[in-house]
Amino acid sequence: MPNQVAELRTMARILADKDIRKLLGTVILDADEHGLNPNGIEIRLGKNVLFQSTDEDKELGPEMFLKVLPGESVIISSLERFDFTPETIHKVFPACNIMALITPTTTMMREGIMQSSTKVDSGWAGTLNWGLRNSSIRDFILGYGEPIFKLTFFLLEGDEIPDVLYGDRPHDRYQNTDGIARSTRKIPASIPPKRLISSTVEKLDPKKQLREAGYPFSHISQELTELHGNFVAVSNDVLLLKTAITDETTKLSAKVDDSQKTVLEKVESLFNVKFAQAIGVIVGCIPIMYGAFVFLKDQGITGKVLGWISVIGGLGILFLIYLLSRKTSKAA
Repeated sequence: MPNQVAELRTMARILADKDIRKLLGTVILDADEHGLNPNGIEIRLGKNVLFQSTDEDKELGPEMFLKVLPGESVIISSLERFDFTPETIHKVFPACNIMALITPTTTMMREGIMQSSTKVDSGWAGTLNWGLRNSSIRDFILGYGEPIFKLTFFLLEGDEIPDVLYGDRPHDRYQNTDGIARSTRKIPASIPPKRLISSTVEKLDPKKQLREAGYPFSHISQELTELHGNFVAVSNDVLLLKTAITDETTKLSAKVDDSQKTVLEKVESLFNVKFAQAIGVIVGCIPIMYGAFVFLKDQGITGKVLGWISVIGGLGILFLIYLLSRKTSKAA
């Protein structure tokens, strides 16, 4: 029993509302007493906001509101300031230290706001920073000075008090935070590729990542999957249509080629026929004209009369060739 009593005495004590009220004005500055809970106090939204998606720092004020879009993450600051240094704590609880846990409010949870729990170490001082993500499908509106998370305080005594408080170490870079303190994590500016270990990009499944990201991203994944199915169906229809058009174009081109070949053959045949007819008429008329010329000469017809007869005979031959050409054209 004595050992159990000693163990109970060394356990950190969670402060009740009557003890937290003693911290107002000293450890907790600019606090609203109406925010006290049975075992904690609600912390309100301050003026500084960092939008992580756009890396924008913005400020709020009285009667102003913070709007967080669906899927968006922001870093916010507390309206209250805190001083967990031993000098301040000892004014209220001599020989003791205090640490605290930051936890979400159930109101935020009911509206689809994702937050993580964290802690405030002994010795820390400044305004609190905390992150939240809107996992709902609607814009999330939060008013300046509205409660956003809770602090639960643990009173540390005896062996529970750490040897080195926050702020006493060289790498405690968030001490005395005012507004938003950006991450101070450092990585080399240039890292050799062989020292980087990552997943295989080719094996990433974007649809699976969206499904696992939760609503509304899982809904987007489903819509994209259905859209892809419709796109594949349309693509197949377009492919079939393209194939049909290609086949018909090939057939039409073959028909045009065949028709062109047939026409050329007919034209060539017609030309040969006409040319042969014309040559035949000319060849046939030459001896006739020669005979007529000799006959007329023997009859004593010479000079101009003979010349006119030759001209009339030549015109008659040309007229005859014209008549034969028309007849052949109609026959073709």
